[in-house]
Amino acid sequence: MVRLTKDQYERIRVNASAKGFKTVSQYVRSSIFEHDSVFERKFEEIYQKIVSDSNGKQNIKERPFKLVVGT
Repeated sequence: MVRLTKDQYERIRVNASAKGFKTVSQYVRSSIFEHDSVFERKFEEIYQKIVSDSNGKQNIKERPFKLVVGT
């Protein structure tokens, strides 16, 4: 649960409506999960730059960790 002022809620409701969402809940869920996806893609991009040499060839054969977002 998140507490919002009336002004905050109205701002979110207007944004949701402008983006074509039927409910505020749909908009908030979409925004939260989209943010996770963006983070994962950016993390993967940074990781690939770190493990690749200047020719784009990877220096290691497999990732030494697993990225887990959320619980």
